[in-house]
Amino acid sequence: MLMPPSTAFRTQRLTSNTFLVSEHSDVYQEHPQIFVKRVPSAQTIVVIDTGCGGASEISDVEITSLRTYLEEIPLECNDNQPLNTGGSLQYVVVLTHCHYDHILAIEQFCDSRILVSAHSPSFISASNLPKHSLCESLGIRTPHYLPQLVPHHHEVHSMSNVPLGILILHTPGHVPDELAIYDKEEKMLYVGDTLYEDEMIIFPNEGSIVEWFASTASLITLVKTEGPDVRINSGHKTSCRPAYEVLHSTRNFIKDVVMGKEPVQRREWRRGEENVVYLQEGGRFSLRCPERLVLEAREHKGV
Repeated sequence: MLMPPSTAFRTQRLTSNTFLVSEHSDVYQEHPQIFVKRVPSAQTIVVIDTGCGGASEISDVEITSLRTYLEEIPLECNDNQPLNTGGSLQYVVVLTHCHYDHILAIEQFCDSRILVSAHSPSFISASNLPKHSLCESLGIRTPHYLPQLVPHHHEVHSMSNVPLGILILHTPGHVPDELAIYDKEEKMLYVGDTLYEDEMIIFPNEGSIVEWFASTASLITLVKTEGPDVRINSGHKTSCRPAYEVLHSTRNFIKDVVMGKEPVQRREWRRGEENVVYLQEGGRFSLRCPERLVLEAREHKGV
């Protein structure tokens, strides 16, 4: 019996229609989480983020293309069928933000609808993308793609204009173009790098803790409205966890940081600014960001 080819990805089923594809051994050690929802009734497959482009630490890995993986690799968690056999379903791709570990495979889907936040068009313009994606600082090629900029509360439709029951929300904070996705049917909330557990939450130079508090407050309002069974999924580590508890607990940790209740554990110089690192006792939450962002939040009333 032929062995299946080795791949840069692993997949688990989260719901009847939704899957978590993780890039398990990428050379950047980001281990990004890619979420895939099949909507056969609309001839659509929704892909949330595209990961690191299959750049694997495993030298002899055979399948590094995310699209090839989705279309050709049978999965035990999907009745031994690929998630999108032969590309029979049309892709709609949503990028939670422009950082390299979320966009490096995006060129594989340039024939598809690619949705991004319209909150700050200049931030993700062609001239600024190399810097803001962090590709420039890493010395790697910046992908080229033509996204559709969508407004806050945008309802996602298939390529044939069938509503998919998926809502896009602007959630600036981590970066200006950060967005969240809410799947009303599955009661699944996807928050990109806004927050996660058991991995260091990072704000780059372009981030804002003040905006982060406003965005997470709006997500909590959404979750309270939708009910206690909403689950949260992040760009790293966290998946299918109780949304309200994770949001509330993360906010409390960041509040403790801003109020000076969490001590600085170390300082690092990154991208021309002094960064501070905080580690919560027990290790569930940690944070690294320019110290400037903490001081700005400390001075801001209402945080």
